[in-house]
Amino acid sequence: MMDVPPEEREQKLWLAERAGEVLASVPIRPGDTVFDFGCGAGAYALPAAEMVGAEGAVHAMDCDLSRMDPVADAAHSSLHAVHGDGTTHIPLEAASCDVGLLYDVLQKLDDRRGAMEEMRRVIRPGGVLSVYPMHLDPQQVRAEVEACGFRFRDDYAGLVMHFVRE
Repeated sequence: MMDVPPEEREQKLWLAERAGEVLASVPIRPGDTVFDFGCGAGAYALPAAEMVGAEGAVHAMDCDLSRMDPVADAAHSSLHAVHGDGTTHIPLEAASCDVGLLYDVLQKLDDRRGAMEEMRRVIRPGGVLSVYPMHLDPQQVRAEVEACGFRFRDDYAGLVMHFVRE
């Protein structure tokens, strides 16, 4: 977080310290299948794996393999590291996930719509897409997500938005 302004760094740290609370607000439950798009070092994928337990699965994807070391090294049977950018294809079956996470990653994507359409493809109808739109206008992100077939449900602390797949 070297080039991050102090107020953004504080917000990121505040959320990371509350990863369990953030994920509980989605909610993530035992047995769920979760897809974490742009997982980085696994700040949310690792606690999500604990929450879904052995009956569930967390697919954690990032385009930078070097950042995924903590995810790949985790000795958790429900956590699966996936390499890719996800804007053209997420290597999961259609409607195979209960929850999708897009946390602090949208600003890095050239094709946000492509990524959101892929998230819609892999999230089952009635499933939840949880979005933390760091560095972007939340209202614009909300409109973009809704245009891809999701309905706004609620938010966590005014920072993380939850949408239901139609």
